[in-house]
Parts: sequence; C-alpha cells; structure tokens
Amino acid sequence: MLIKMNNNYKIQKLENGLNLITVKIDSVDTVNTIVYFPVGSRYESPEDNGISHFIEHMMFKGTEKRPNTLILSEELDNMGAIYNAYTSKDMTAYYIKSSKNDIEKNIGILGDMVCNSKFDIEEINKEKGVIIQEMKKYEDLPECYVEDIFEQLVFGEKDKLGQLIIGSEDNIKSFTRDQFMNYKDAHYFGSNAFVCVVGNFDENQILELIKNNFKFQINGNREDEVEKLRNNSRRILDQKEPKFKLVYKDIEQAHLKLGFPAFSYFDKEVYSLSLFSAVFGECMSSRLFINIREKEGLCYNIYSSMDRYQDCGLFSINSGLDKDRIYEAISLIKKELNEVVKNGITQEELNKAKSIMFGRMDVALEDTSNIAEFYGRQYLLQNRIITPEEKKEFINKVTLAEINDTIKKVINFSKINMAIIGPYNDSAKFEELLK
Repeated sequence: MLIKMNNNYKIQKLENGLNLITVKIDSVDTVNTIVYFPVGSRYESPEDNGISHFIEHMMFKGTEKRPNTLILSEELDNMGAIYNAYTSKDMTAYYIKSSKNDIEKNIGILGDMVCNSKFDIEEINKEKGVIIQEMKKYEDLPECYVEDIFEQLVFGEKDKLGQLIIGSEDNIKSFTRDQFMNYKDAHYFGSNAFVCVVGNFDENQILELIKNNFKFQINGNREDEVEKLRNNSRRILDQKEPKFKLVYKDIEQAHLKLGFPAFSYFDKEVYSLSLFSAVFGECMSSRLFINIREKEGLCYNIYSSMDRYQDCGLFSINSGLDKDRIYEAISLIKKELNEVVKNGITQEELNKAKSIMFGRMDVALEDTSNIAEFYGRQYLLQNRIITPEEKKEFINKVTLAEINDTIKKVINFSKINMAIIGPYNDSAKFEELLK
C-alpha cells in the first residue's frame, strides 16, 4: 500500500506491515539497504538492559541458510559490500551497501539475518565474552566513557534514557537463549521493521525482493510507548540545580562533558540551537576552538554538540583538557557561555552558521549511506519525513532574535550538568565552579 510519494522518496506498507522507504538515484552504481527496529536501551527493563545490543551481535552468528559467521561474512566480503549494525537508545539498525549488480544478495542476506538468525547457545556464550571486552574497551577510553557518565548523570537511575546501551556485566553474563527469543519475538516483526533502500534499482524488483526476503516468523503489535514517541510526546527534563559526577582515573589528559537540557526532534527550536552550536563549537573557527584551544592552549579537542531524542534533548560541550589547568579551562568555558547568553551571536555568525549547515548537508547527502539514514531515521523516529529542501527552508527562516532567545532558554546554570574523568579525588572545587 502506497503511503506517500514525492520527487524525493516513496513510502509503502507491505501486507505483513513492514514499512518500506525507497529513494531512487539513477546516477549511482550502488544500493544501500538499512533496516531499523524501534528497540534500544530506553525500551528495556533493568533486567533486560543490554539485550537489544546483544541481539544485534547475534544477528551475525548464522542462519539455517548461512550457518555461521564465516559463511555469512564471506558472502558479503566476496561482493565487496560495506556492512555493519548499531544499537542506540531508541533503535537498532542493520545495513548492507553493495554494487547495484548484487542487489538480490544484498536484500537476501539482510532479510535472512534479521528474520532467521539461529541464536545458537554455544555462540551466545562465546559472545558474552566479546561484549564484556567491548565494554572494557570503552571504559578504557575516557573520551567515550565520559559520554555514558554524563547521560547517567543527566537522566538518573529512574529514567530509561540513563541506561547504558551495552548494559551491565552482570546482565550480559546472565542472559539466556529464552530471554533472547522472547525479546526478539516481542520486537522483530513486520510492522516494527522500517526498511530504507537508496540507490540505483528498479522499484518493482525492490518491492518483490523485500516481500520475498523479509518474512518474519511472527506477527506482533508495536508497543504503545514506541508509537507515542513517534507522534510527538515531548517532555521537559525536571532539573532544579547543577549536577556533577567525578570519576577518578590516573590519566595524562582530563576529559570533560558539560551541558544542559535542550530540545527534541519535534521542537522548532532545534534548528536555531543547531545553528548556534555550529558557530559556537563545531568548527575550527568557532568561539570555543579559537578561545580555549588556539588562544590559551588548554586542550587538544573541544567541541559542542546536540543529542536529540523523540521527547527531549541535550546541548553539550566536550573537551580533552590539560589536567593541570582544568579549573582554568572550565572557568573560560563558563565565561564563553555567559558572554553568549548576555550578548548573543552576531548576524555575521548567523549567516556563517547557515552556510555551514547547508554545506554540510550537501556534502553528507552525496553518500547513499547518509541519504538512507536521513530518510529512514526520520520516518522511524518521527513518523514523518522532512526533505533536504524543506529542512534548508526551516534553517533559512531562523532569525537572529530567535537564535539568541533559544540560547537564553538553554544555557541556564541552575540546570548545568558536568562529568569529568581524570586524576582528581576532590570534587569540591569543581562543584564550586558550577555555581
């Protein structure tokens, strides 16, 4: 059934409920297929935390047709495909990018993986060790680990957005095959699958290939929470005072992440905040890079960014800092934040920000992988698709008054959050800096 079609894309719903988004580009020689499921750490119970990510791993361990990892990966490697998967807080995705000449194998393998993986007990037990090593790798990388600490700090124990995607070591060790199969059956079915195909293909052939290869073993019903979030269920993060978390680690460079509650995918202010972030800390000529790194030499990297979810979001600053000058660095970062709250950005900076965002979008959307993510993620998470042209129109309409008003809404020091990993035992001075 055709849901929507325009010059950029087509949305169809198959008989088994599967959601199919196609973007036809005749000028390329590749096909990129990605399948999303609205399942991640925010949908897990504390007992199941980490299971979505574990299932993602198990999808590469073999099916009846392709009995093990070697056979599956060798078939993909022999066609020169790019393939992988990822799990986030709100989704799990699997993708294959191949030559247009291998489109049947591309869709055949991907469908086989997500519909027919075996979940062999021996493979499950081996993979427990692999995932625990993956966990330890991230814990040994402070620039990555500080992200987890920060989100746990912001969202806390009672909010599922605070749960780690990878889960806990105890959970990973305790998962059983029955848990995997029950969880998979609850989330991996036709109407919960969102397939996006981008590239050079025949529309009728794609439709038949998807129908014939994405044959799920059960029919299920999408969770109410998933549908509620897809249809604009916004909330305000309840924070009344600063929060701080310090993790001791004997390292040569301190790692910091600080930030504030911000906007969801659905909030109109997300465009003005994106523009602000672009010139405040997302490029080498940004305020943070010039004033903290270039003028003061306090860090190697420093940047601002936005984390967006369906119901809320965050604006944050990350930096790897000179461990002996961290107090000075935090004071200067606060100074930059206070300055922009007081005086805003200039019209020149706003014009620059728009040019940055337009240019980045054009560069990114030269790649079919990014195009697939652009369309597929939107439909999965927002139940709508805004085209690149429409997005540019929204960005272009942002005024200087709107962006400076947004800055004042977000940068509120009573709602600041800061996480630090470094060789420090005393948190008192850091907490004093947040006041």
